[in-house]
Amino acid sequence: MTASIDLKARIEFTSHIARAHRVALEALIFFNTCQERVADCIAHAVDEFGYPEIVADGDRLRIRIGDVAGAQSLFAVEAATGRPVGVAVYARPDLENITVMHLGIAAPYASGGPRASEQLLLRLLREVRRSTRRMKGVQRLELHYVRGRAARQGWRETAKALV
Repeated sequence: MTASIDLKARIEFTSHIARAHRVALEALIFFNTCQERVADCIAHAVDEFGYPEIVADGDRLRIRIGDVAGAQSLFAVEAATGRPVGVAVYARPDLENITVMHLGIAAPYASGGPRASEQLLLRLLREVRRSTRRMKGVQRLELHYVRGRAARQGWRETAKALV
């Protein structure tokens, strides 16, 4: 096994994180040093969807955004510690679309960071896409943060090419 594959194996994806990691999740969502790169997009997302809020659900944490019904979170966590290093919050506004309303990647995994080669953002988005493929009728994944660019990505039509 190569070192890069070994590093990638240390990240797991889950729909919740343990309540014990609240401080790390707050740092990822609210105090992320990479936020300045997409500050305008974050402001627009807050205007459109509402503020992200960390919600305790028993011994687990999840993210709620404004009054968006059915918002779901997908966390990238370090397998050894359970510490969140990435998050995508998304919802299904209609039958055909999934909108990723908020993304957060810990600085070491972001572009220019010491673990950037692990491509955590790409892996997180692929995992969102993989999990939403099971939803009947979904044809598009929209990234709200890339609004104004090629924001929509059809994946049903090209699924075989991506495998």
